[in-house]
Amino acid sequence: MIRLGLLFLLLSVTACQPPPPTPPPLPTAVPLQILRIGVATTVSPLADLIAEPYAQVADNVAVQFVPGNTAVLLADLGTGNLDAVLSPYVPEGEERWFNPVALDGLVLVVHPDNPVTGLSLAEVQAVFNGRITHWSALGGADQPITLISREEGSGVGAIFQNRVMAEQRININARVQAGDEALRTAVAADPAAIGFSLMGAADAVKVLAVDGRIAAPETVQDQSYPLTTPIYFINQTPAEPDGALRGFLAWLQAAVGQEIVGMRYGRVR
Repeated sequence: MIRLGLLFLLLSVTACQPPPPTPPPLPTAVPLQILRIGVATTVSPLADLIAEPYAQVADNVAVQFVPGNTAVLLADLGTGNLDAVLSPYVPEGEERWFNPVALDGLVLVVHPDNPVTGLSLAEVQAVFNGRITHWSALGGADQPITLISREEGSGVGAIFQNRVMAEQRININARVQAGDEALRTAVAADPAAIGFSLMGAADAVKVLAVDGRIAAPETVQDQSYPLTTPIYFINQTPAEPDGALRGFLAWLQAAVGQEIVGMRYGRVR
């Protein structure tokens, strides 16, 4: 009987105890936000330069850089396949919001063994429209010049047409290459070739001075190089970017981002 009484008492005490507190809900995981940013092929080195430093400071944001032809990238931006585009060229009448993030330079590139070190703008125009056809006329070897150009829709091609050729057309015998890497590969393989690129992308080729000035981060930053050109951040809409995209742009234009940019390009701030 005593044992039964103790058991009854224990059960009564247990029944009177309040239930344990409900544990707080687990925090909801915030999904990773992915920004898709198109990059003109001549601007790909800028993306390579900033990708890792930004990834180290980005808070739950990842950037996917998508290289391509400027016209194609802008079309994808218009359909919403991209969030923004980095390009050296903004078409006339562009209504989307854009802002410079770096300074680059349109450069003339030749084979590393070419003895010519520089050309005037007038000579560059004469070479590409076909009035000058031999390197000997420019102080080079006695061989015909091989012209290498870019495909339709290329941003750097549009800059070259506007800044160098003006109303004149590139000679129809120019060999067209799709993409900056393909152009530089073609130039590096042909001792008689000449093409155009951007300073920040001109690897494995020789860069010529233009009107006595060579493109370098310092000469494009002070714009003493005659063919300095900005690299633009182009938003998807006419409004300024917001959210994670605004955060990425703010980092790129801030002192920390510009210090990284200045390793290969001219700074805008």
